[in-house]
Amino acid sequence: MMKLPKNQRIAAASPESHAWLAGLGLGVSCVVLIAFRLHAFDLPLENDECNYAYIGGRLLAGDRLYSDLWDHQPFGVFALFAGVIAVFGDAPEVFRCMTTAFSLASLWLIFAIVRRITGPAAAVSAAMLFAMASSDPGTAGEGCNREIYMITLILASWYFALRGGGRQGWWLFAAGVSLGLASTIKTIVAVHWLFLCVWALVVTCNGTDRKHRVRSALKTLACLAAGPFMIWVVSFGYFTVTGRWSEFLDAVFLFNLSYSGGSEGFFHRFVRFFAPEGHPFVFHSALPVWIGGGVATIWLAAHAVIRRNRNTAAILALVVGSYAAVCLPARFWPHYYYLLIPVLIVALSIAIGQSLAWLGRIASLDPSTLIGVSVASLAAFPVALLVTEYREYLSQPPFGITVTRYNSRDFWGRAHGENVRLITNPDDEIFVFGNDAEIYYYSQRRCASRFTMITGVQTGYAGVEQRRAMMLADLEERLPRLIIVLFDERHPWEEWTAFLRKYYGEPAGWDFHDRSREPIMFVVARKDQPVETIDWDWDRSEVGGWLLGDKR
Repeated sequence: MMKLPKNQRIAAASPESHAWLAGLGLGVSCVVLIAFRLHAFDLPLENDECNYAYIGGRLLAGDRLYSDLWDHQPFGVFALFAGVIAVFGDAPEVFRCMTTAFSLASLWLIFAIVRRITGPAAAVSAAMLFAMASSDPGTAGEGCNREIYMITLILASWYFALRGGGRQGWWLFAAGVSLGLASTIKTIVAVHWLFLCVWALVVTCNGTDRKHRVRSALKTLACLAAGPFMIWVVSFGYFTVTGRWSEFLDAVFLFNLSYSGGSEGFFHRFVRFFAPEGHPFVFHSALPVWIGGGVATIWLAAHAVIRRNRNTAAILALVVGSYAAVCLPARFWPHYYYLLIPVLIVALSIAIGQSLAWLGRIASLDPSTLIGVSVASLAAFPVALLVTEYREYLSQPPFGITVTRYNSRDFWGRAHGENVRLITNPDDEIFVFGNDAEIYYYSQRRCASRFTMITGVQTGYAGVEQRRAMMLADLEERLPRLIIVLFDERHPWEEWTAFLRKYYGEPAGWDFHDRSREPIMFVVARKDQPVETIDWDWDRSEVGGWLLGDKR
């Protein structure tokens, strides 16, 4: 048998030629993702996550969303949590496992998208990058917030569209259904639908003669719109039949318009993305992904224009759509930025793969040298990301993972939830005048109002007077035994303070800021049902915590 030259044997043994090596890389990435997420498995759930869990549980108990329970989020995340609770229960570990399952699905989709466009080597690199960045603390990736579920469906929609080549058919219909489902978690997903429409229409028109372009374009739009149309028509129909159409419209659409109004000019929010006020740490832990992804976006834009590559254009649309989805709400909470982490990883891996292919065409490199350059290039970003994630995440104790983001409010909320459970009975109702649903979740006590968080009754939002009247009517009817008052609303309205004076005594306890000793919370009990006296001044040293700025 004739022996192949050494350079040909190296080429034949390349990872590109062995599907099983790609599968092995994908499997190792899954193990790494799970290992990284286990590091934060015991963290308390944060405020939003507790709110989803609490409302999900109340839905199973018979309460109705937007009438018995008010929130300005669409129904999808509450239905998801309710379904999981119905099957597995409401322990924090259940939601951690659910989030891990969604992250594993996102990892597979990232691998599949990059492999389709660039090849298995870049796909494995992308999978490993996401395995480490999936739990990125700067963007709340280690938690259980909505963006983690949304991005799985967003990636699925673009994967389906790419499978179908951007043309009308079942793949494009599946892409629309995926985005429709994602929009029931957060309506800003409509931005992705618009970008997907533009890309699909361009692909359709470029592949159709002028005589049939209009007809083909309409078919393409119909495929993309059918799924979201059916989902939202059924949703509006359901809330109409159950007598909650106006409440649903007010909460999910009208309120969110004022919530996302912003205080600066419209285009300024696209600049503020790069310097979010109060959250400068957003980019720290995944810094290699942010820098590499930004450079990769420029490469993809040039490649899409020069080479007229529709796959590259699709990824560029995905990046720009995700950027717009983060900026448009004008809020810039850290978890909003998570929508870009998987997307930038896709862009970065594809750009590296394309640049290496370009290098192979123009440079006179022997196969072994080219393989070495490829391996070094594809491994560089995972290695760099491991360094930053170790510094900001893996080397941190549990408290250190979240203290920078929300100043230990997750630990604080769990502690006060346990305090409430200690001095109340299981059938007692309570009310938190603040945005801290952790207290309901960890106390296992029912909220006496439909407003589990007071965002809807805070100053500056449309319809606030009507919602304030609803809140007071709820509390008058059900008179919670205990009210925890935070200073999220700096100027409480007169009717609220009059209600407290009428039914509640002097504060039964205070919580003070650890450094300034200014009050941050007080607790009042009903005059006819006093509670046991306990210490409400939570000390973060109980969980090994420190003050921001102190040496750890």
